[in-house]
Amino acid sequence: MPLTDLVRQLNNQHNSLPAGRFTARFRSSGDGQVFVHFANLALESVFLPITATDSHRIYGHAAALRVYGLTTGQPVSANAVFVLPANDQEFVYVDRLVRTLHALSYRARRLRGTLLLKVNRRHVMSVPTDHGLAFEEILRSCGLTPQQITLELDADGLEDVDHFTRAVAAYRQRGYGIALSGFGRSSIDLSLVRALQPDIVKFDLMLLVSTRPLEGLIDQIHDLGVKVAIEGPDDIQWQPFAGKACADLFQPRQPSNVGSRRPSGVSQAAPTLLFSGRNSTPAESRQAGAVGNAHAEAPLVAATAAASAPG
Repeated sequence: MPLTDLVRQLNNQHNSLPAGRFTARFRSSGDGQVFVHFANLALESVFLPITATDSHRIYGHAAALRVYGLTTGQPVSANAVFVLPANDQEFVYVDRLVRTLHALSYRARRLRGTLLLKVNRRHVMSVPTDHGLAFEEILRSCGLTPQQITLELDADGLEDVDHFTRAVAAYRQRGYGIALSGFGRSSIDLSLVRALQPDIVKFDLMLLVSTRPLEGLIDQIHDLGVKVAIEGPDDIQWQPFAGKACADLFQPRQPSNVGSRRPSGVSQAAPTLLFSGRNSTPAESRQAGAVGNAHAEAPLVAATAAASAPG
C-alpha cells in the first residue's frame, strides 16, 4: 500500500478520538520519510542495524528517535519529548506515539529483520492490564504484526517485579519478542532472566566496562536459551569485542545529532492528521502551525483518549 494511503487509513481509524492536549501531525516527504510534528518539535526515526556476530548478517534494526525544534531547526535531546507529559496517561500516549512513528517509518523504508522498540518503564508500570493490545491494533494498521516486533524493556532496579512480570507475559502472549536491557547496570539477576524468559538480554555499558569476565556470564544466559546483545558506542571498535566475548548480537549506539539540521522535507510536507480528535481543514492546519511558532518549543496541547487504552 502506498505510504500516503497508509497514513490516510491510519487517520481514518483514529479520527473519532476526542481532541486533547497533545496534537500530533504525521507528515511524509517525497522520498518516503515519515515525521511527526508534536509540541513544536519535529520527530523522526533512526534505525540502527543489529548484526549477528557469527554470520555478520542483519538480525534486525533498533529504532531510535531524532528530534529538532520546528522554529529553530536545531537538534533537541530525544529525552525532551518525554518530559512534556503532565501525568501517566499523557506519558502512555507519548510513548505509544513514538513507537507508532517508528512502526510507520519501518514499514515505509521496507527494512528487514525484527524491529526493536523501546517501551519506557513508566509506560509499562502505568498500564494496569492488557499490555500490547492497543499497540497491536496500531501495528496492524501499519501492515505489521507483533511477531515482527521485539520490545525492549529496562529490567534494572525493578520495584514492582510482579507487575512487570505480568506485563511481559501479556506482551509475549500477543506474539511480541522481549529484550531486557540494563542488565548488569546495578545488579546481575539471572533469576529474573530465568523467570521472564526473554529472547534477548542486552548488557549495560556499566557491565561492559567493568573488570568482570563476561564469557562465563554469557554462557549462563545461553544455558537459559537467551541471546546476548552488546550495544557499543562505536561499531568499528566494539563489534570485534562482542564477537570475542561470545555475544550473539551487536548494536551500535545512536550517534549524537548535535550539529545536524532537520531534514529539509519536514517543513514543506503537507500535514496528515493521525491522532488528532478530528480532521482539520487547511485553514485550521495553518492556524495550528502559527500557534506552534508563537510558542517556540513549548508544548501545544495534551493526551487523547488513546492514552487510556491498554498497552
